[in-house]
Amino acid sequence: MQTERAKRMDSAGEEASLNSPELPWNQLYWKRRTESRIQLRRRVCFTGPAAAAAVTGVLAILILAAGSVSSNSEFVTVPSSVKCTEGQDCILSCTFNYTAGGWSGVTWRQAQMDHIVHGYYNNRYQLAHQLPQYVNRTSLFDSELQRGNASLLLRRVREGDAGKYTCFVKGTRLYGLGLTEVVVVPAQPTTAPAHVTAPSSVKCTEGQDCILSCTFNYTGLGWDEKSGVIWRRAEMDHIVHSYHDNWEQLAHQLPQYVSRTSLFDSELQRGNASLLLRRVREEDAGEYRCSVSTPRLSGSGLTEVVVVPAQRHAWWGFGAVLLCVIAGLCVGLWLYKNTHRSQLEVQQGF
Repeated sequence: MQTERAKRMDSAGEEASLNSPELPWNQLYWKRRTESRIQLRRRVCFTGPAAAAAVTGVLAILILAAGSVSSNSEFVTVPSSVKCTEGQDCILSCTFNYTAGGWSGVTWRQAQMDHIVHGYYNNRYQLAHQLPQYVNRTSLFDSELQRGNASLLLRRVREGDAGKYTCFVKGTRLYGLGLTEVVVVPAQPTTAPAHVTAPSSVKCTEGQDCILSCTFNYTGLGWDEKSGVIWRRAEMDHIVHSYHDNWEQLAHQLPQYVSRTSLFDSELQRGNASLLLRRVREEDAGEYRCSVSTPRLSGSGLTEVVVVPAQRHAWWGFGAVLLCVIAGLCVGLWLYKNTHRSQLEVQQGF
């Protein structure tokens, strides 16, 4: 019993002696060296280059993530205005760069009141909050959304339809909107219908797709294999695109338009003879004539294509990420040097 008590007292005394400043020189040396190593490990763990690199990586990821879904003024393209004849159908053109940002939803609104004219997302029409005056009068070309066409077909145009409209497109990585003005012109005072209607002009952005709108009075006039549509350059009367006998006839098409034009075939039965012009070039500027012939009508409309240059993309986003990475590497290198210097000083001091 006394022997165990003596052992406990001896161990307590030994522990007290190790914590005492009056330790023998060899024990004091090993104690300080152990403490120095512990402090060095803490500094490396919390301020070393690994931590700096981790912080830099997080910053870069946050910056990239913030830019993953962003607004882009060039993502959506609409004409500045479109003329619609009262009582007839009219197409409000809107295209977007599908290859750059994909597609997930389209909303057309009246810009003045921000009221919904037409909505489409989750692969279905969303018309619960549609303005009553547009009920059963609007539709998109659903099959064309995958090609970057979000144009709106407005049927039986009324005087109250005049005003500004916004076309908002949300993609998987980008979103954007365009503003276009609908100008309603009165129907000509004649018993004969205006056979073909085209806007006086349309602005197309260089390098992007563009729709040249053309509609005709289909009601009661029929469309069969003898019907046809021909788009021509008005200045030279050369063929840009031709369709008749239920088939595209492109043998005499101008070479500069090969593989760059198409009609919306399924829409011809609804009076839509609009032309899709892909990857617009500077030399595409000029006047185009849309000629339509059916068993009971023939007519044409003239529209001018104005090509505007594409804005150059700013590289500031990429530069900001690169700058953060370089700054992070510099900080990490500086911390590593300081840590290594502290380690050498500890080893040399003891």
